[in-house]
Amino acid sequence: MTITTKFIKNKLVFFKIKNKFGKARTGVISTPHGEIKTPNFAFVATHGFIKSLDDKEHKLAAPELTISNTFHLYVTGKVNEVKKVGGLHKRFKIKNPIMTDSGGFQVFSLGWGKIHKIGKISSTILLSTSNVDSSKNPVKITSNGAVFTYDGKKYALDPKKSIKIQEDLGADIIFAFDECTSPLHDYEYNKKSLIKTHKWAAECLKAKKKNGQMLFGIVQGGIYEDLRKESSQAIGEMSFDGFGIGGSFGEKQMGKVIEWALSGLPEDKPKHLLGIGAIEDIFIGVRKGIDTFDCVIPTREARHGALYSKVGKLDIKKGLFAKDRKSVERGCECFACAKGLKRKDFHLLFKTDKEKAQKLATLHNIFFYKTLFAKIREAINSGKKNALDKLEKEYRELI
Repeated sequence: MTITTKFIKNKLVFFKIKNKFGKARTGVISTPHGEIKTPNFAFVATHGFIKSLDDKEHKLAAPELTISNTFHLYVTGKVNEVKKVGGLHKRFKIKNPIMTDSGGFQVFSLGWGKIHKIGKISSTILLSTSNVDSSKNPVKITSNGAVFTYDGKKYALDPKKSIKIQEDLGADIIFAFDECTSPLHDYEYNKKSLIKTHKWAAECLKAKKKNGQMLFGIVQGGIYEDLRKESSQAIGEMSFDGFGIGGSFGEKQMGKVIEWALSGLPEDKPKHLLGIGAIEDIFIGVRKGIDTFDCVIPTREARHGALYSKVGKLDIKKGLFAKDRKSVERGCECFACAKGLKRKDFHLLFKTDKEKAQKLATLHNIFFYKTLFAKIREAINSGKKNALDKLEKEYRELI
């Protein structure tokens, strides 16, 4: 059993590894707002709350971890409001531990992501970006930070400012400011970007003043083995409380990139995979030693009528579900399924009361993911050779 300890406001905050099977492991991250059993999933609460849910419904969902967005809280002017009342937990009456990202993902999503018209994961790898006009990037990236053009206004973020905002938001786990590169960026771009990310990481550590928060450094380097290993070694040698694996991936390179990114990190500190949450990728990450994940997938897809089930993802708005009396997921104990709602009921609600339908669908998908992670922890803790394999087969229709 491995324990990392740190005193924060006279409270012992630690990460404890409970069991291991291969590289997969279970553990506990203790925070001022409760324990996070790992592996686990952070549901996205961009503006401080999970979209479609109110206070009452958030309690029903009972997420064990959420992640809020530094950039969006900053540009909407909510940071001061949150700070005045004592942080995100008090402002939104949230009991669970909270993460905040640094704004580094928006350096990509609002910049190169728009230029390349692509997300974090791509099946296409660009060999050269020399023909791309960087002057058209809506985000101006310098060695010191980034300037965003958002809703016609200019907003600047740098390591010091990102840390200050995250301290004001009061999350339990915060992340260093970095540059998330595009999956279409070539080797040379990633190499130059890495210099900035490592410089910013050191500046974030220096800027952090507030106790009661764990600061995670971020490993970058794109799809390139030597850059990922270089970044892992450099970030791993810094005095972070935990680590995030950031950046972009090719569809077939997830496992290798994670392995390279973990290669230089201390084993006894928690590892988080940023922005990744497809079922297949969760199993890949868990097997490599990832402790926590975050992604918009379960809640965003719920709002669009995609309900998760081990028999497959159901596009409940399709006509074939209009008379379907089966449960969305057999044995599901989410609020909606426990009340007896069937597939036909969800289908009708998306036609007649979209807001209610989105709430119930969100509650269902959150419960589905929570159940999946509970089963993953159970499989690892069992110590049985094929436990994870058998569990993955249960979810094969979603992979």
